[in-house]
Amino acid sequence: MNQKPGVCTFCGTGCGHFIGTENNRVTRVYPSQNHPVSKGRLCVRGWNIHELLDTPERIKKPLVRADGGYTESSYEDAVARLVENLKKYPPESIGFLASPRSSNEEQYLLMKLARAAFRTNNISLDSDSGHRASLNVLHAGTGMAGMLGSIEEIRKAEFILVAGIDITRQNPIIGSEIHMAARAGAMVVTLDSRRTQIAKLSKKFLQVNPGANKLAILALARTINDENLSDAAFMSAHTEGFDTFRHAFGLLPDNEVSDKTGIPAEEIKAVARDLAKAKSAMVFFSSGISGLDEDTIGYIYNLFLMAGKIGREGCGVNPVAGLNNLQGGYDMGLAPDLLTGFQPLADEAVAKKFAAEWKADVPSAPGTPVYESLSNPSSKLKALVVVDHDEGIVRYADAIRNLDFVAYIGAFKNPFADFAHVVLPIATYVQEDATFTNTERRIQLSMKKIEPEEGLLPGWKLYTMIAGKAGQAWTYAKVADVMEEIARLTPPYAGVSHAKLSSGFGMQWPVNEKNPKGTGRFDVAKAGRKLSFYKVSDVFEVPSAKEQYPFLLMVGKAQHFWHQNNLMKKTHIPMREYNATLMDYPDGYVEICPQSAKEIGVRDRWPVRVVSPHGEMRVAARVSDDVRPNTAYAPYFVQEMISRFLLGHTEVLKQGEDATIPVRIEKV
Repeated sequence: MNQKPGVCTFCGTGCGHFIGTENNRVTRVYPSQNHPVSKGRLCVRGWNIHELLDTPERIKKPLVRADGGYTESSYEDAVARLVENLKKYPPESIGFLASPRSSNEEQYLLMKLARAAFRTNNISLDSDSGHRASLNVLHAGTGMAGMLGSIEEIRKAEFILVAGIDITRQNPIIGSEIHMAARAGAMVVTLDSRRTQIAKLSKKFLQVNPGANKLAILALARTINDENLSDAAFMSAHTEGFDTFRHAFGLLPDNEVSDKTGIPAEEIKAVARDLAKAKSAMVFFSSGISGLDEDTIGYIYNLFLMAGKIGREGCGVNPVAGLNNLQGGYDMGLAPDLLTGFQPLADEAVAKKFAAEWKADVPSAPGTPVYESLSNPSSKLKALVVVDHDEGIVRYADAIRNLDFVAYIGAFKNPFADFAHVVLPIATYVQEDATFTNTERRIQLSMKKIEPEEGLLPGWKLYTMIAGKAGQAWTYAKVADVMEEIARLTPPYAGVSHAKLSSGFGMQWPVNEKNPKGTGRFDVAKAGRKLSFYKVSDVFEVPSAKEQYPFLLMVGKAQHFWHQNNLMKKTHIPMREYNATLMDYPDGYVEICPQSAKEIGVRDRWPVRVVSPHGEMRVAARVSDDVRPNTAYAPYFVQEMISRFLLGHTEVLKQGEDATIPVRIEKV
């Protein structure tokens, strides 16, 4: 049996593994003992990735819709149909929805295809709201559009704050590192509205009222300010703009903090003192589709900046990506207003640089995110190209059915492909060379392990074929050539190449002349600028229950299914755990505390009706001490829950982890 090193592509942690192959099939997976991120560990998803890669649910032939069904086609005919249909529409009517699971090379070429061949900036990335908000804050404050810390330095932190993410379940290896730091003496504090697994492992748990995260962070910051605990020398030497943040302290009446946050004032003050006195500190928060909003992230960043816990060993403000190449997607310019490396589309010099490389003008007007177009009844969107998506996109089923043309590009079958007029298969990531960038900016090369099925194209060759049919002559001889082009255009990747990545365990950008071996964490001594406090709002609208709707319903990820993750269905053990949950709660569940269950008159697994001003759903009650009275939690892991209820609350759900829906819960 052959064993070849690679990178796990389930979540954003980027663990190292070995893939066992026999007869051109993936048959086993083993952890990499020396990998600096995973250190010989894999989570339940990673241990079963070989089942995904050997699933029979592959798309192996191009398909075109005909007579109400699909017929097999050649790549040439299917690509011709794709290009012919896209060319019918003006650029503002064409959209591209990229996948955060695609490799850097595939993401870059899709971005180039949209802009150079079809002249549109209507390109975006699934799960983009939470991570984009994080990158906006960190880039504005430090110039680095990525995690400021490093997974390897977690055990060097004396204080760790986990805000709004059950990290031991969502990113278990990072959660394990935090747990190891706690065992070594670190003060681990969890700030969350639910008693999550990491909350149970923490030394202190601040159970905040739903929607009051920002207020709690401000209370921590004000304590540091009022008690003169900030790092004055650090702030004087390395920061600017503190007055733009300090004005918010006066908007926080002492007598309202405990009532609005649900946390006793003395507990908040004690945690603030722990943070201030620690020599090193990190914060971790969710950065995917249910991440914190930009304002709350700004408050978190400002808190750690005034405490002097940025740019030093064992320090960092760390957004945690839920999907494996979410960070890489933004690095590759998959946004309506960005080019690679977070370079603004509006910068004329940057646009000229790309135009010269591409030999094609770059459209200057920023585009519209695809999800925004799909949720807007007056949108101009007529044609859509979607790459390798989870079932969550089916939330927009009605809008997608009304489009004139839909194309799907991906390796695996999923329900979304049924909406497409053209389906174009691509090889999986083990059937080609590819790079991925994990949540800590680590660019890793995954080498080909097995050959693609006969005639099946890797993504980079398919995009090159589409570009050629659309009139663009791309001359890549191998996928490594794509990374060389990325390096020429992208300052943080300037020193990256497949050759350099072929040995070792990747490189953390920026990789350039000053940092030829990469950059483990943001270093204030090398910043070349003062760090800016982020401009935040002074609006604190904490949601409150109403007489007719006495519960505040929180929504988020389920333990085993990972927010409608299509890939999880193709791995047996995670799917077994999901099915076990479905046996108890076949229509989904709403989590309530024992006191609330008694008041409603229900027990665990009894049916209840959840009613809001915008709709209702019938699910089971799950009785748990993890939520407080008058609050409830519903993970959206059952498709029918989405279509029946959550779609009526699209605007609320944009708030991410702070999203709450006033509801009443009735016994059925």
